Amino acid sequence: MNYLLIENEQLVGVCDYKPNIGEDNIRVITYSGNIPRERILYINGKIEDSDNYVFLNGKYVRKTKAITNLINTNSESKNYLKDTDWLVIRHRDQLALGQTTSLTNEQYLDLLTKRQAARERVVEYGE
Repeated sequence: MNYLLIENEQLVGVCDYKPNIGEDNIRVITYSGNIPRERILYINGKIEDSDNYVFLNGKYVRKTKAITNLINTNSESKNYLKDTDWLVIRHRDQLALGQTTSLTNEQYLDLLTKRQAARERVVEYGE
């Protein structure tokens, strides 16, 4: 049995003992369902499992295939940018030092085009 502490329609705590609170603005809801204590959310007046939600832009949003794809695309795009940073830096350093570049101009422009496409796929959200 868990007790959910609700203040201003927000879950502020979960405890496994009956809390001894006064007549303030905290409401206690008794919960004996199957959601593990650490995954309990209170959304729109309902007890929900956090496994079914993701926190985006400051609020919980139900996970859908589209949301999962967005998260995966963001992750892949950000990883691509991070993983290719060194190529851009090396190319610029070689140019600045007057050295022969490891990438041809065509390869470098292709890399920059792909990096820009990855940047455009990234949607910023509160991670």
